[in-house]
Parts: sequence; C-alpha cells; structure tokens
Amino acid sequence: MMSKKPERLGQVYKENSHFKWLTARAQQLNKLNIILQKSLPLQFTNHCRLANIKADRAVIHTDNASYASLLRFQSAQICQALSAHLPEPLSRLEVKVKPLSDIQRLSTSTSLHVSTKTAALLNSTAAGMEDGPLKTALRKLAKRQSD
Repeated sequence: MMSKKPERLGQVYKENSHFKWLTARAQQLNKLNIILQKSLPLQFTNHCRLANIKADRAVIHTDNASYASLLRFQSAQICQALSAHLPEPLSRLEVKVKPLSDIQRLSTSTSLHVSTKTAALLNSTAAGMEDGPLKTALRKLAKRQSD
C-alpha cells in the first residue's frame, strides 16, 4: 500500500537501485556522446547524437539521410574513438534517421531575440564586470536585440 505522504526525491533515489543504474547509464551515454561529437567534423555537431551502446555496437541517431550515409563511411573511426572509453571494443555502428521534433527544432534555434530594454540591462550588467567570458557572453546576447 502506498503512503499518502510525499517523499523526498533524494530518499526515493537512495532506496531504488534502478534509479541509480539509470542515472549512471545516462551519464555514461552523455560522456560518450561528447566524445563522439569531438571525434566528428563540425558539420555533424547539430545533426547527430549517440543514442545507445549495445554489446558490440553503437547506435547513432541523425536528423537526415545524407548525414547517416556520411556517418556510415566513418564507422571504423567512430567505433575506435568510442572503444577507447569502453571496457569492450565496438565493432559495429548502427545509424538511424530520426528527424528532429518541432520542440527540438525550436530549442536549438539560434533566432533568440531580446527586447530593447533587456538588451540595455544586459549591457549595463556587462559594463560593471571585469573582462572575461561572462561579460563577452552578456554583450553577445545583448546584440540579439529585436527592434
């Protein structure tokens, strides 16, 4: 019988080994996806991602067939790059075409605009900071002002 009292997520996590396994697996796949992205030419960065590692094969999703074909030509190099970070080597690459959903397209869009007032606030904040990456990023974001 379930308790009606809410439980803290941290407590549920501690008591459930499946959650721990899922978290570790997600972190491993994320790390390997970063390795994959670094091993590929820049043109692939926004078009493919590591979906899974199953036994001796890597599964990569790409958003269109042309990138899938190009990835298949690089199969040996991809397997080698990922195998260096796995206990057992990969021997196969499976590439699947999975078009990005509308939500993913919107979230990866570079058409972010800020209002004139927001741009002024960003510039004002940046002006009071020492030079560095945050100041540069704030100024760059302020340049996305919509008129």
